[in-house]
Amino acid sequence: PGAEFRGLRTLGLVVEELSAQAGACGLTQAALESAIAKRWTDAGFTVRRNTDDDTYLYIEVTTSSTPGGPCVSRYDATLYSHAVAKLSYGPQPALVQVSLLHKGGLTGGGAAAHAEGVTRGLTGFVDQFIARIRDANR
Repeated sequence: PGAEFRGLRTLGLVVEELSAQAGACGLTQAALESAIAKRWTDAGFTVRRNTDDDTYLYIEVTTSSTPGGPCVSRYDATLYSHAVAKLSYGPQPALVQVSLLHKGGLTGGGAAAHAEGVTRGLTGFVDQFIARIRDANR
C-alpha cells in the first residue's frame, strides 16, 4: 500500500479560477492557494504553483448563493499524476492522467464565515493527503 507515493517530495498546485459568486462569498484564489501551499511546504514538500506537470494537486470550488442569502460551496481536492499505460484497444502506450487521492466536501453559511469554512475543509484534506504520503515513505 502506498507504493504510488514513495519518493514523492515535489508537487504542482493548481487552484481552479473561482466564480464571481465565490468572490462575493469571500473566497479568493490567492488565499486558497497560499493556505494550501503553506500546508505542503510546512510538511517539507516542494510546491510548484500553477503547474500540472507530473504530480499535482488540483483544487476545484463551485459556489452558489442567493442575494442576501447563504453561500454554499462544493469543494474538491484531487492529487493527480501522469503515467504511460498500454490501453487494451490500442497498439501503442498512451500518456494517461491518474487520480491518486480525492476528497470532496460541502459547506454553507453566511458570507462572513464562508471562506474560512471552505479553506478549513480543503486544508483538512491536504493534511490527510500528507499523512498518507508520509506513511508510505516510512
